[in-house]
Amino acid sequence: MKVDEMKIIDENPKVKEKMMKRIKNDVETGIKEREKIDELIKQEKLWDKIVLYELEKKHLGDIKAKEIIFLCAVGRLVNNKKSYSFNCLVLAPSSSGKDHLVKSVLKLFPRACQERYGRTSRTTLNYLHTLDSEPDYDYNGKILYLPEIEEHILNSEVMLEFTSSDDEVTKVAITKPKGAGVDIKEIRGHPEVFTTTATTIPTEETRNRFNIVGLDLSDEQIRRTFILSESEYNPRIMKYLSDLKPCDVEIPKKMFDFIVKNFPGKKQRHKRDFQRLLDFIKVLALFNGRKIAEPKDYDRAKDIFMNAYSTCADIPLKDMDRRIVKTLESADVPMSARMLNDELGGIITISNLYPKLRNLVGKEILDEQTDRTLGYVITNFVLSDEFKDKKPFILPNFE
Repeated sequence: MKVDEMKIIDENPKVKEKMMKRIKNDVETGIKEREKIDELIKQEKLWDKIVLYELEKKHLGDIKAKEIIFLCAVGRLVNNKKSYSFNCLVLAPSSSGKDHLVKSVLKLFPRACQERYGRTSRTTLNYLHTLDSEPDYDYNGKILYLPEIEEHILNSEVMLEFTSSDDEVTKVAITKPKGAGVDIKEIRGHPEVFTTTATTIPTEETRNRFNIVGLDLSDEQIRRTFILSESEYNPRIMKYLSDLKPCDVEIPKKMFDFIVKNFPGKKQRHKRDFQRLLDFIKVLALFNGRKIAEPKDYDRAKDIFMNAYSTCADIPLKDMDRRIVKTLESADVPMSARMLNDELGGIITISNLYPKLRNLVGKEILDEQTDRTLGYVITNFVLSDEFKDKKPFILPNFE
């Protein structure tokens, strides 16, 4: 406040009284707000308050997606986590609000723990915060946000290393131009990678390392975007989140054995999914100030986990891939490449069809079957069980 303004207040009792009353009201409001937050923390209802109400201040709707992203942002503080548990890929059409959603959630968290790069490259990722240039930099506990990522970046070896290695220090070999040898770069720690895309198709390896997050594309959700008037987040909630400290969280043996009993183990990816569920549970415990998870942490975490769980059926397909899938769905029998080509009406040559079929097999959308009934080997293609099974399993509440 300026000196002349203070003089006016001192010389005018009514102005001074009004000013003091406003200050008192502000203090009382602040105390009540702090008590309200403290009570929510005590009752362990702050998580719901944030997901259902606080995040609505910046982005209406998309509650499931917001909760997954929020959990993954808190998850950066779990020390004993797998490097792939809390990476997020928001996969939705253009203009659906995916970048607005991610930015809205991340605004709850300290800016110092976040980095955002648009139109990045594999080379840039290789050289960010290397130990030779920044010897004290540690990626652990950080969020790396890469909006509208391109396919050659998302599915690159660099990204796979960022999102899968458990080594504390990662070494990256970069070939120098014009045969000048190899440059070895070292990076400490692993960030949680948040990214968005409308057109990039993640490979199976990438899907194993990311939570694939979809958005609500209903007409009702679109209408919500027109009525939003953004307001500021509660500073006391932001302080609570900024005060959370990194720690190890333990899963009790009884809970671990219960999850082992009820979790499927038929597919290779289930090994990663099992570990990801354990890490989701750890986040709920950490958020509520516990270093040992309790049954209520599991019950909430498994619901969020199932919302985040995706199969190859959730990945958008390019036009020709969709036609192949629809043809196999309609036929409901194994088909050879030549049979498929005939059914497609010759809109693609057989030589161009084979790579697309191999690609769909690689993404676990199709399975190959060998047929020898005619005296020679024919490779047929069918839709995979994972593609046909939209909700592969259900996790029970803790008993």
